[in-house]
Amino acid sequence: MSLKLDQSIDDALKLVNDHSGQGYFEALVTSLARLIQADYVLIGKIDLENHTAHSLALWCDGETSSHLSYPLEETPCDQVFSGGTCIYPRDIAELFPKDKMLADFGLQGYVGRSLKNHNGEPIGLLVALFKQPDVASENILSIFDLFAIRASVELERAQWESKLQEQIELLKTKNQQLDLSHTIFEHTNEGILLTDHLNNIITVNAAFEKLSGYSKTELIGKNPNILSSGLQSEQFYTELWGTLLKTGTWQGELWNRRKDGSTYPIWSSLSEVKNSQGVTTHFIASVKDTLVEKELQEQLYHQATHDYLTGLSNRFEFHQHAQKAVAQANRNQEHYALLRINIDNLNLVNASYGHETGDLLVQTIGQRLNQCLSRENDLLSRLGGDEFALLIGFKSNTNLQKHLKKISALFRQKIQTKENVFSPSCSVGISILGEDAHDLDTLLRNADKALRYAKENVRGSYSFYSTDFDQKVRRQDVLQDQLFHAIAKNQIEPYFQPIINLVDGSLSHCEALARWQDERLGRVAPDEFIPIAETTGLIQQLGKQIFSKATKAIHELNQKIDNPIGVTINRSPFEFSINEKTSYAEYSLNGLNSDQVSIEVTENLMIDSPNHAKRHLSLLKKQGFTLALDDFGTGYSSLSYLKLYPFDYLKVDQSFIRDMQPESDDFVLVKTIIQMAKNLGLKTIAEGIETEEQRLILIQLGCDYGQGYLFSKPIPKDEFEAFALKYVPA
Repeated sequence: MSLKLDQSIDDALKLVNDHSGQGYFEALVTSLARLIQADYVLIGKIDLENHTAHSLALWCDGETSSHLSYPLEETPCDQVFSGGTCIYPRDIAELFPKDKMLADFGLQGYVGRSLKNHNGEPIGLLVALFKQPDVASENILSIFDLFAIRASVELERAQWESKLQEQIELLKTKNQQLDLSHTIFEHTNEGILLTDHLNNIITVNAAFEKLSGYSKTELIGKNPNILSSGLQSEQFYTELWGTLLKTGTWQGELWNRRKDGSTYPIWSSLSEVKNSQGVTTHFIASVKDTLVEKELQEQLYHQATHDYLTGLSNRFEFHQHAQKAVAQANRNQEHYALLRINIDNLNLVNASYGHETGDLLVQTIGQRLNQCLSRENDLLSRLGGDEFALLIGFKSNTNLQKHLKKISALFRQKIQTKENVFSPSCSVGISILGEDAHDLDTLLRNADKALRYAKENVRGSYSFYSTDFDQKVRRQDVLQDQLFHAIAKNQIEPYFQPIINLVDGSLSHCEALARWQDERLGRVAPDEFIPIAETTGLIQQLGKQIFSKATKAIHELNQKIDNPIGVTINRSPFEFSINEKTSYAEYSLNGLNSDQVSIEVTENLMIDSPNHAKRHLSLLKKQGFTLALDDFGTGYSSLSYLKLYPFDYLKVDQSFIRDMQPESDDFVLVKTIIQMAKNLGLKTIAEGIETEEQRLILIQLGCDYGQGYLFSKPIPKDEFEAFALKYVPA
């Protein structure tokens, strides 16, 4: 550097040093901007949790300006924060097209340096931006570094100052807590009496004054025996003091006398207070009116035995009364039916309309069920979040059917909220006392089995328990037990189905599908064991195992073929837990690049929790994975899924391909889906291709990829490797 420039730098730094706090940062950006002829200079601190920069000082167009905050993702500042230093002499807006500020301000050049604390940890950014190209260069980097060092030191000092201020505030809080303790003493509902070591009253609180009828002035200096009712014997007090002095505490009920002469029962807790040398200094008595306590106990019992939202008895209370009702019904040969009632899609209502609407739905169903209690011994309970139990007596099957029709009609009545009107839906499982069970526990289990059948087969209606249901449930129980052991032993394997490029006939990638061959049960279909894995939480571990095995197999295959392929791996909505970070960083890619792995999800993920799904899918996309939406068009699929979520592939369900003929409804539907995908920049994959005619039609419609039995069924790793090695494009 020239002597003149050195002097300018020294003068600039001296000017900066004349300031402190916010003025320091503003002087720094001003001096640096003038030295290097920058159009914009800013110092920013980093919010690591939200990956956002917040400017501490900003210089633009010749003056300091208001602060701003902006996300770091896909900006040059993100590279500075992760890499330390970045220089872009020109075309910065073209290099970072998603950073709109660069284009909006007509910027060309960029210099950035991360600010670090004394431990070398990044805590902020120093950035200069130029409207003219080639001003940002290595020549100014040394100047920039000098200012970055000064900024780092001041930023760290400011952070320590902030921590010191926090400590000061903590001390203020502790003082406030002492004041609060005094306030609590004066305002607590319990009467408190404090004596010295000779048992002379030092003070009492307002509650004690109210309870005893004496004022504080009348009690101070007196012995507490002036409160004695005379109803306890001298022996009682001798034992009381013996226990208090031996153990340091005493609790019990006794009678006191008010100033007006009336007696009253209290529950008293006495404590001996000693100093650090073990010498008794005070005694404390805390007293409560037992009549008030009794009312509180009754309130607590009601809260413990009843549902807070509906006011109905809870599971515990229902079980207590239902056992007695069942025992009496068995003795008197009375007819009873147990109904387990589940509100369909309560989670969806909560997600779509809010929990306030969900609570209203639960309350309304509870009120309507309460109208169905026609006999004295009928019982109704809310067992859990979306489930009720109803034990009703009936005289005949005709009478029971009448009850069920009334209940069904009540369910179907519309519910009016502040903003919406909707029709609730409930599924019901029914077990008959005497026919299906003779005790309450079995009656509950069988009604639950019937409910599970109703939800799977006649959702929105009711179903009676039968032995067929029991056999199905028993198999599910066996499957669950065996599935636990199979996953623990890593026995479930991926099968691979090739996905063919329909344009050139090449093997593009494959789909990994979980297959289970159990030594006891034989081959278990995925539609049996996957739902069990989802409901038991085993799906997380199963997903990791299939991911690891699939990526390893494809990496090994890619070492043997000329054109490497990718793999698509299905992911259940249940794998996207609320607390999970949806990152495959802990998964092993086994040598594959993340862009060779496609994560395939179904629309249920978006339906159940749309905002949650968007966050997690966006993070997977940022990590380099491609995303595929499966079964599009078979359920509630919406164009919004394709607009709002970052999918790369759209899979056309095989149900549309199976009967697809030229100019048929399926043909028009598939054509529309493919065209829509193209307009949105998505690739399409047709599932279930079984004939050459289907392949040719899909090529004509512009479909990109296809899979199905025409090419190969899902096959084990070794067979797929042999397929790939000998595969020749058609």
